[in-house]
Amino acid sequence: METAAAAFEQHVELDEGVLATSAPLENGQLDRIILQVSEGLAGYPELSQKTYKLHTQLMEEKTIGAAFAIQGMLELLQANEKALEYFKSNIVGVLTGQLLPVCPPCFGGTIPVTTVEAAVTKEEVSASETAVVPVTKDDGETPTQEKLAPIFGIQTGKEKRPKAGNSDTNVNGNDVAAPPLRTELAEETKYDSEEAKTWATNPTYTIPAQWEHLYFKQVEVIHVNNRLAKEKVQAKRFAGEPFLLEGHAGWLKFADNWVKPDGTLNTAAFLHGIHDVKVPVLERNYEELDPIKTHLPLSYYVKNYWEHGKSDYYLHQWQFPLDPKAGALLCHKSEELPVLGDNLLLYWLDAVRGDNPLQYLFMGQKSTRSRMHLDPGGLGITIAPIIGTKRVTMVHREAAKLDSVHESVNFHDVDLDKIPQLAFLPAWQVDIKPGQILYMPEGTLHACENVTACLSCHRFHADTVSLTGFLRSFLAQDSQSINHAEILWNAAHDVMSAIEEIYHANNQVLDKTVATLRKLDTLRGLRHACRILSLEQVLPTEDSWDWKKLLDDIDILLVRVDSSAKLNKKRSSTHGSTPTKAMASLKGEEAAEAKHIIKAAANKKKQTKNKAEATAASTHWDSLNLKVGDTIGVQVFEKRNRAEVLKVAQDKVLVLIHYSDWESIYDEFLPVSSLYQRKKGKKVALKKTPEVQEAVMARWGSKGDLYNAIVLKAVRTNACYVHYLKYEKDWDQWVLPGHIFRKYHNP
Repeated sequence: METAAAAFEQHVELDEGVLATSAPLENGQLDRIILQVSEGLAGYPELSQKTYKLHTQLMEEKTIGAAFAIQGMLELLQANEKALEYFKSNIVGVLTGQLLPVCPPCFGGTIPVTTVEAAVTKEEVSASETAVVPVTKDDGETPTQEKLAPIFGIQTGKEKRPKAGNSDTNVNGNDVAAPPLRTELAEETKYDSEEAKTWATNPTYTIPAQWEHLYFKQVEVIHVNNRLAKEKVQAKRFAGEPFLLEGHAGWLKFADNWVKPDGTLNTAAFLHGIHDVKVPVLERNYEELDPIKTHLPLSYYVKNYWEHGKSDYYLHQWQFPLDPKAGALLCHKSEELPVLGDNLLLYWLDAVRGDNPLQYLFMGQKSTRSRMHLDPGGLGITIAPIIGTKRVTMVHREAAKLDSVHESVNFHDVDLDKIPQLAFLPAWQVDIKPGQILYMPEGTLHACENVTACLSCHRFHADTVSLTGFLRSFLAQDSQSINHAEILWNAAHDVMSAIEEIYHANNQVLDKTVATLRKLDTLRGLRHACRILSLEQVLPTEDSWDWKKLLDDIDILLVRVDSSAKLNKKRSSTHGSTPTKAMASLKGEEAAEAKHIIKAAANKKKQTKNKAEATAASTHWDSLNLKVGDTIGVQVFEKRNRAEVLKVAQDKVLVLIHYSDWESIYDEFLPVSSLYQRKKGKKVALKKTPEVQEAVMARWGSKGDLYNAIVLKAVRTNACYVHYLKYEKDWDQWVLPGHIFRKYHNP
């Protein structure tokens, strides 16, 4: 104790709220020590809560600084010498460049039974008490679902994590296969005749002839309270198939009083509080690349067009959460769908934190329709009519990979002789009505048409199931309006904070409620996403966002709170990760394991370096080997277009801007030299990179006209300046590598 105290006084000095240290001490480092001490004090719940409160004041409420946090810890820990010594020695350790222990020791007291040993004992007892007894039937009766459940693993409600050590071996140590999931599809259907059976079991008429329309498959309806709903939903999302959800009453709570008993719009309730908000409207049945767009007060549109059945204009893609007045009235009321994972978009923007910023209202008369299009960004889409019926035509996301699809196909009248590839891809068409929610997996091409006058709400969705598509979009930068990095970064930190609060509020134990387990699942998914990003050599993100450090923070938290995961460690695992180190500390083998980890990490680092050097030349940009005059294929304006390379730039700073009066598909990257600001009535060219959300004027077109714009982000990247072969010179622009899908060989 005296040694730790002496070292602490040598490296740390506190004087009336002023902190002086021998080396920089980050708040994050101090916070981690405070949390470890709080965890080690689990045997003294009251003292543990007091130390955790300092963490809250330092990192979340930000009402105190490092000096007051340290002073508070020193005063509180006078009651526990072991904890005080641990706190002081680790402060000194951080200041002298030493690594923090993964897990703290126990500082005494009475600890709740949550250790790994207790959990193992509990699991073993549970396994012995619930051994399955085979069931046989002599009367030929088909077993019911309830009777089949314990035999075949049919889900009957509450579920548990697979038991450690029992997932792949039986009691004799022999390998056994996991039991299959048996549903109604496992039962044989009785047919009236052999011919009926033959027709029912053999696929016919699956490929349309060249003179026919696409064959539309039926969209399956899934009730959210069906016991197999979540498995079915997940399978369809992985397969890229749309589906209809029913039975969820809380999806459109903000619109509860908008509908009269006869199903028509209650205009007064709809306009209440938002009548003067200006909303975007388009001319009916727009098909051109440059739709005529304007903004009208909502009440003007409703009174002059909707109520009179006029279809001249179509209320199109009104993003109501970002309007201060509408957002305050309509947001934070709806309930998320239980069969989908936690929506990462809820953590994105501070303005609507806790609700989805990517929600839109569409409103138009019968026959109003939109063109077939693909929404980039790697996000799923839901469509839910509030009033009326909407028809949605969809083509499987594989169609987006066809070079010719975006250039010339009229999806309202597909010519299979010109585009025969589409004959092999699934297509769907469905009419959706109030009470139904259509879910389209990320990348689905779709077109909407109002069968009747219709008001509908459309939302984007991202969770762990769609993370592969989300990350693919992130790395390709195919959506300039979606800040993938910010979504992942904010979601990871918010979910970590929520789990920390639950863990400490429940006396250092993570409860087993569904809400908690959903967040835990989300954090595991985000952990793997961070790992993917940490392996990338180049990321379209800010340098200050350290994905490797975030990965480390998530790993340490998971080790602390998810004790059940420790039971499921692979027997053959030699992975030197944070969880492995934590397991070693729990078993008292820290020194031996640490030596192994250091050696494994050194070998892995060497292998990674060699692999990086070997594959550096095979990156997408290098493989293109672009030169002035090359012809390339570019994904832009929701289409694929051929373009001629005019300039090639390496490591160039570009600013992504959004034109204030135009849709997001026209967002583009510009050099700083093309941006201006108005100062003292004059237009002044920018000299340095502007801040995110800063208002600027952007130079566009061959005449250099200036348009009002907002800065979305700035990146340093390789890029090329191109001219689109089908467009005028005005549309020449800078293109990032992720938007280039191929290089054509010039004749």
